[in-house]
Amino acid sequence: MLAFNLTAAEFRGQFFEKNVRLQKGALSEAVLGWSDLDQLLYQIDAGEPALKLFNQGAVPDHAYTEDVVEMGQRRRRLNKARFYGQMRSGATLVINRFENFSMPARRLCAEVAAFAGLQTMSNGYLSFGGRGTFGKHWDTHDVFAIQMMGRKRWQVFAPTLPLPLPQHTSERAAPEGATHLVLDCVLERGDLLYIPRGWWHQTIPLEESSFHLSVGTYAATVYDFFMWACSRQLPGLQSARAAFSSVGDRDAVMDDLLRGLNGALRDPALWEDFQRELVQRERLNSEFQLGVFLDPASHGLPPGTTVRLTSCYPQGGDQPEVLVNGARLRLDPASHAVINALRGAPLRFHELCGRLAQTPKNALERAVLDLAQHDIVTLS
Repeated sequence: MLAFNLTAAEFRGQFFEKNVRLQKGALSEAVLGWSDLDQLLYQIDAGEPALKLFNQGAVPDHAYTEDVVEMGQRRRRLNKARFYGQMRSGATLVINRFENFSMPARRLCAEVAAFAGLQTMSNGYLSFGGRGTFGKHWDTHDVFAIQMMGRKRWQVFAPTLPLPLPQHTSERAAPEGATHLVLDCVLERGDLLYIPRGWWHQTIPLEESSFHLSVGTYAATVYDFFMWACSRQLPGLQSARAAFSSVGDRDAVMDDLLRGLNGALRDPALWEDFQRELVQRERLNSEFQLGVFLDPASHGLPPGTTVRLTSCYPQGGDQPEVLVNGARLRLDPASHAVINALRGAPLRFHELCGRLAQTPKNALERAVLDLAQHDIVTLS
């Protein structure tokens, strides 16, 4: 659905962690409308953690929700009169983990994940005017903001703390120090804005309806690798196991620890182990396809079905197995060929068959369906 208009390698080299990027018209189709939001608000239990209102600060739940008992079951829902009143007064509704409630949002997250090579999650922001949600701030993750409906003004400022870690927070920083304005633009429906972590930004609602999706990407850092490597290597060093109170020559102890770590940190095998652990930690969840898998009247996989890898991490190559949801799955030749064919980009099933014409179509279909039910590929 998204047209990034540059390759993943170009993005990594020119923009990732380096600079903002505005892509006009990246989303050409309208994949979300008012009826979708209406249905979503009817279904979700109101209040935190899913829904939150902001209006120059967080709005208390009781100011827009109510507790009710429906058929003996207690739930919290939006009180429409209070909710509409808050929105008319300039509040912004934040829907956390929006991809858990919207399949189009889940697919957009998947496209960003595949492009950036990073895990993603998303929040939705609905407003009809007002002063915005969080004021001038920065995030500890990169943001791909996709304008889904209406328009919204964005201002982006150069970072004062480049590449912050999760333990950092802009709430303790001084926003008045962010004076170098890098971008001042109005996002229209379909526009995409990339903001690296640590870059100050603020959204300024216009006096009109607006809904945008903020897709966050979460990267393992060198700091994460170093802490992980220390936890793996230091227990093997006697000097690290000594009681802190018994240390006499601190310099000698530190020299011993640094010598022990130096060789390990430079070992390519340790880097590969860390990368494998990232894949093992990833939890995949492909889309359901009840008609394809369970309907007795099904005639197999429709030729126009889009097949994409679910993981944002590259697997396949010459490896005879893949890691999925913490387990190893052995690949047959057809499944191996399918994964390698999809490493560049998603393909329609008929395109996949053309790409792998040497493999019988029925064998490819069996492979795709087997990979889908193991969450390795997703079908849409």
